[in-house]
Amino acid sequence: MLFFIIQITIIVYMIFCIYFIFDLKKYNINGIIHNLKQDDLKNVNWEDLNPIIFNYKTHIDFNYLLKNYSNIQFQNKSIKELLTDKNTIFRNSEIIEKTNINDPFNFNTNILNNYSFNINIINKQLLSVIKNNYISSLEYCKFNNNLINVLDGEITIYLFNPKHKNDILNKNLDIIKKYAHKYYLVKNDTVIIPPNWYYIITNNDNKNTVLYHIDISNIFTFHYNYLR
Repeated sequence: MLFFIIQITIIVYMIFCIYFIFDLKKYNINGIIHNLKQDDLKNVNWEDLNPIIFNYKTHIDFNYLLKNYSNIQFQNKSIKELLTDKNTIFRNSEIIEKTNINDPFNFNTNILNNYSFNINIINKQLLSVIKNNYISSLEYCKFNNNLINVLDGEITIYLFNPKHKNDILNKNLDIIKKYAHKYYLVKNDTVIIPPNWYYIITNNDNKNTVLYHIDISNIFTFHYNYLR
């Protein structure tokens, strides 16, 4: 009997995995960006697949990182050296792993679905420290939700609806920015990007800009997102 129950459970789980993986491929061809207050996130219909911009306050900034983590070693350098040299660090997970910065950031992913229970799982948390006039490559959002928070500094983010995929791939920003939703983000501004969208980030000044990234899947897609 127990073996039968386990079999049924596995079959049901696989069915849900197939459903959610296929669901992950959807996007809103008429998607628009919504600017909301944090308290309004609980009223969002996440199945609309629209990017959301809101303000999420945290005490973490460039000086906080220097004060608390300067001596931690990373890639044969101290974090202080990595933060203060001229090289950009983009979407790096090892810095998060070597510190406890994910504890004070403490974003609740429960609000990012319309179910009565939480099915979300954080695949990865990453940090970017952007220097000088940096322009990122065209980044693809493959996770169920892709969160970027500005811990310090200022960026311009160009968000591209997946319907423009063939117009933007393998082209530089000057050519494709006409297809973008362009937003100027400052400290504590946060964007949640649905799957299949693309983005480019540029640094707005010559100072250090620090970004916190969270790649969010759910219990039915985390393995698929991890492997692809």
